[in-house]
Amino acid sequence: MMRRFRLPLVGLLVIMVLCSGFAFELPPVEVPEPSTIYDINGNVIRGISETNIIYLTREEIPASFSNAIIAVEDKNFYSHFGLDPIGILRAAFNNLKAGRIVAGGSTITQQTAKNLFLTQERTWLRKFKELLYAIQLERKYSKDEILTFYCNSIYFGQGAYGLEAAARTFFATQAGELSLAQSALLAGITNWPAQYDPYVNPDKAKERQKIVLARMMEEEMISETEFNNALNEELNYQSARFIGGDAPYFAALVTDYLKKNYDERSIYQEGMQIYTTLDLTMQKAANQAYLEGVKDFPADLQAALVAVDPANGYIKALIGGRDFNRAPYNRVLAERQPGSTFKPIMYSLGIDLGLTQADMFMCDEYQYKLDNGDTYRPTDYGDEPFHYKRFTVREALAKSDNVIAVKINEMLGPKAVAAQAKRFGFQGVQPVLSLPLGSKEVKPLDMAAAYAVFASGGIYSQPVYILSIKDRQGRILEQNQVRQQRVIGEETAYILTDMLKAVLQPGGTGSRLSSIFDRPAGGKTGTTDDFNDAWFVGFTPDLCCAVWVGYDADRTANLTGGAAAGPIWAAFMKGASVGIPEKDFVKPFNVNLINVCLDSGMIAVEGCQRTNTMAFVKGSEPGSICYLHSHVWEWMLNDEILPPAEDE
Repeated sequence: MMRRFRLPLVGLLVIMVLCSGFAFELPPVEVPEPSTIYDINGNVIRGISETNIIYLTREEIPASFSNAIIAVEDKNFYSHFGLDPIGILRAAFNNLKAGRIVAGGSTITQQTAKNLFLTQERTWLRKFKELLYAIQLERKYSKDEILTFYCNSIYFGQGAYGLEAAARTFFATQAGELSLAQSALLAGITNWPAQYDPYVNPDKAKERQKIVLARMMEEEMISETEFNNALNEELNYQSARFIGGDAPYFAALVTDYLKKNYDERSIYQEGMQIYTTLDLTMQKAANQAYLEGVKDFPADLQAALVAVDPANGYIKALIGGRDFNRAPYNRVLAERQPGSTFKPIMYSLGIDLGLTQADMFMCDEYQYKLDNGDTYRPTDYGDEPFHYKRFTVREALAKSDNVIAVKINEMLGPKAVAAQAKRFGFQGVQPVLSLPLGSKEVKPLDMAAAYAVFASGGIYSQPVYILSIKDRQGRILEQNQVRQQRVIGEETAYILTDMLKAVLQPGGTGSRLSSIFDRPAGGKTGTTDDFNDAWFVGFTPDLCCAVWVGYDADRTANLTGGAAAGPIWAAFMKGASVGIPEKDFVKPFNVNLINVCLDSGMIAVEGCQRTNTMAFVKGSEPGSICYLHSHVWEWMLNDEILPPAEDE
């Protein structure tokens, strides 16, 4: 019988010795410090941890919660030395009486020691270690630091560790925005997360909240009026879409890189500092545009968004899916058919080889004989497979004409177009006639980087998301450099940009987006033949963004790029551009702007009804005025004189 009580008696003896002032030296206790991810402006990006933890500083923990947790868990926290002797003796008596551990009597410091260093097993040995660690914590850290450790490590249920994750899990808000009523409820949950889970047992959670508020009033932390107001406040339980932080997919991308190059102890316990390219302001604009854009989509219809800086390839915003906690698969890195968003890559080669915006091609039925003996018959989107009319190259791209794109691809040579695509960062491109229509699967990130070439004046920048990594002492572990190469000339880049502006103008497939985002911009819609994938890729001089919408499985979304992906792009670009001065693309000296008739491809005259200003390399402009609408032509018609044949 005495053996059963030997360990508890030894434990009590150790406690009394420690309380008497005896210095029991232990090895230094290292509190694990997870790596911190910073955005390009030095702001902390939430989300790197082994579990669903989002770390807060002491200043970020609201007083309403810290007061609530102290009142209900450890009212003497700021006055004791880590242990509460009276509470421990009371718990020890109950445990001895029961013959097992049935009560804790733990202080916040003890609970912190358990959360950081120990398991949740209820044994005398674990309790003894907890006491010793608590003493060490009090010796090494201030009360505020210990409270911060506690608030970041305690479990609230629903997979949420730490206050920030809990605030997002139960109230869809950030910790700093918690009300007194919300703080009190969260403080009450920690005592028994399964029992007081408000999603499962809302009545019990409410009863526990009342106990917490009553304790706060007893400790004179709140007034009776505040007590009543908090108790009567209606609580709406809902989970935030971005529980894992503002950029969970980006944080996971960084974490995956760290895991490939560093050991897990360094990542999760030794406080590495990772400086990245992400801009949290732009990321929040992306989150808002994304949530608004997908709210009416079916629950399993996915979308991805990625934005890069054309000047250097820095990834400024990234969303890999609708819910990271349910589906952490990053669709920004998934290969999908791009549809017509691939056409500008081909057109850039054409412009390099002398094609102009004013050149005209016929959209009519045409069949190609393939090397294997099959025939290929491209058609256009919509009810009418062919327009049976001539278009300028500019209008063909703006309307996303497939028939003309394939004609130009044949003219340039599919092998040459495939080689051009490789220069834009695409790998494994096959030289087929359907290439400009999106036969090659690509990643949204690669599409954003490719279109950034047009915005940057012809320079391709390899996408980058980590700038540098430092250890806890600030020593540089690695530092990345921008990798760039010229892909096309600045004249070609400007002309392609000028052509892609037409997509957002009246008559273009993305014309409706200009009502949302009206700055100078170029872009392109993309929709696959089976409607599985919907795209919009567009850019300003400062930012390039690709948006993809579709299902993970191979099934039709029955949406077009302009209707599904375009509004998300436009809303993001509008939000991300706040505070950035508006500017247009810089025209190279060797480029002229000419007003052209869209019906003839010639220099427009007063009688031309459909015109557009087009960019040309000097010397490649149309050689004459529009013969269809000039006064001379009208005079010739009146005299019944026919114009010369085109081939003359």
